[in-house]
Amino acid sequence: MTKTAAASPFTPFASFAAVNPASLDTVFGYAGQALLGLEALVALNMQAAKTLLAETAEGARSALSAKSLDDLVKLQAAALQQLPQKATAYGRQVQAIFNAATEQQRAAAETQLAEVQAKFLETVDGNLKHMPGAENSLALAKSAIATANNAYDGVKKASRQVVEAVDANVTKFSETAVANVRGATAKAGA
Repeated sequence: MTKTAAASPFTPFASFAAVNPASLDTVFGYAGQALLGLEALVALNMQAAKTLLAETAEGARSALSAKSLDDLVKLQAAALQQLPQKATAYGRQVQAIFNAATEQQRAAAETQLAEVQAKFLETVDGNLKHMPGAENSLALAKSAIATANNAYDGVKKASRQVVEAVDANVTKFSETAVANVRGATAKAGA
């Protein structure tokens, strides 16, 4: 009898108690995903450093083999002309890493949120079954969750629009920088 009496106060919360280990798993899952993103970023930076070192060595060899000051200026102009394109490519790779990590985090968060909402509604439904007016209370809880989901969808849509606008601005800036460098190197070479 004490078992039943002791268990009954906690019965409504049993479903929420099951969420806690899942939440812990989610937190560690997020941390693992963040580390994977960081690993990809470190790998990209290491490759960029190796490429820069190799290109710098090649540029130094070319500069030392230049026959005249005019040849040296042309070599430098050619190297400068490539910089904006390389910076843009690097920026896009960094952005792709962040976008992938963000998308994974968002998907995991949405899954967790859906599970918590389902457990919440299950608990509310279980607690309200035998109470008068329970249908109205349950409908109100479902309405509140639907409203929260709609607000979240609005924020998600707005944040995607911001990301798209930033992408467009970065692309336009990069294109302008490349055009300006080409114009400047063309004037220097003339």
